[in-house]
Amino acid sequence: MKTIVVAAFVLLLIYYGPPQDRSSPFDAAWMLGALALLAAAGGQLAQAIRLPALVGWIGAGMLLGTGGLQLVDLGAFSLHQLLLLTAGLGVGFQVGLHVVWPTHTWRTLGLVAAATALVFAAVTAATALLGLPWEQAVLLGALAGLWGPFTGVPEFGRRGALVLAVLGTGCALGALAGTLVLLETGAAGWVGRVGLSLVAGGGLGLGLRLLRRFATPSATIVSGLVGAFFLTALALDTLGLMALPCGLVAGLVQDKQQSRRVRLLLHRGAPVAFVLFFALLGTALDLGALWPLADGLYEAALVLVAVPLLLRGLAPIAYYPLPGPYPGRRIGWRLLPRGALLFELFCGPHGLAPYVGAEGLLAQAVLLDILVSTLLFSSLSLLADASLVPAEKAHPSEEDMAA
Repeated sequence: MKTIVVAAFVLLLIYYGPPQDRSSPFDAAWMLGALALLAAAGGQLAQAIRLPALVGWIGAGMLLGTGGLQLVDLGAFSLHQLLLLTAGLGVGFQVGLHVVWPTHTWRTLGLVAAATALVFAAVTAATALLGLPWEQAVLLGALAGLWGPFTGVPEFGRRGALVLAVLGTGCALGALAGTLVLLETGAAGWVGRVGLSLVAGGGLGLGLRLLRRFATPSATIVSGLVGAFFLTALALDTLGLMALPCGLVAGLVQDKQQSRRVRLLLHRGAPVAFVLFFALLGTALDLGALWPLADGLYEAALVLVAVPLLLRGLAPIAYYPLPGPYPGRRIGWRLLPRGALLFELFCGPHGLAPYVGAEGLLAQAVLLDILVSTLLFSSLSLLADASLVPAEKAHPSEEDMAA
């Protein structure tokens, strides 16, 4: 009840905020504050009704953004792009810090690569049979093969799914890059920028290690990370690079023992980077772009829902690929939530949409895939997790594993 009252109070403040017909130097701060407050309240409200907090964060952005009340004007909100990149770096970095490689990494990588190829081939074949031009069908299959390590705050008890998603992301990025080059879409430069994003992440991670920030007080750690991410976001924005892959590599190259303090600090604190990133993501999603519906969109949407459900959600029940301490054959349900990387690669500030067309069936299918893979699949994953809680309690905590 308290959360509902807070959300209603925030909406009233937004409604009676500064007039939209008159600009003010404080407009950007007002938009960001309103978005952050409503996203935080929306996350609490979603959890109160047993939905993932992610639903409330994205819902708040969609309510206030381009496809909703348009109270967060992306044209007037000059910091939108920079804040999205900064938050994306924080999300990717936190995910990278929580990755612990399994003993049989190469075998796991082979299985993940095979699963990625299966999704790629199945979506491509199905959408081509539905009448989509084969170039767009192949591109849609490559995009559907992306994984979702960034959709959800990382938890050490879910390290098995996190490892699979990170390995799958590498395989899917390679498949997408090869597809774009072979199709000669003119996106070879964009592929190069994705590669440079990974290189920049390595440089950022090594810089953080050399600065030894993880041995400083907690307040200095937080301020140092925020400053480093903000300056890096400025560079990414100038060069047209991607934040999520950059942040992921920066987190992966950290020494797990030396970074124990910052990992625990981020794990225990509020997920500010995730709240901000997904709220800003929601402001950029325009449901009006789905109208008028392109021919074949219903069929394409069915394929984009059915293929991941079968090949990622249900297949691990028959064969569980990770050996050792990773709990539960139902890990496949945790592999379904994704969409954050798909959003940045296609719809983000330096996305792929201008190269392949921002309208038509392909664009509408990608938008639906983002919504389904974040909202619906995250909810299904949460329902599946409810039956795994007793099993996970038997496993060591983060503090025990990091000690």
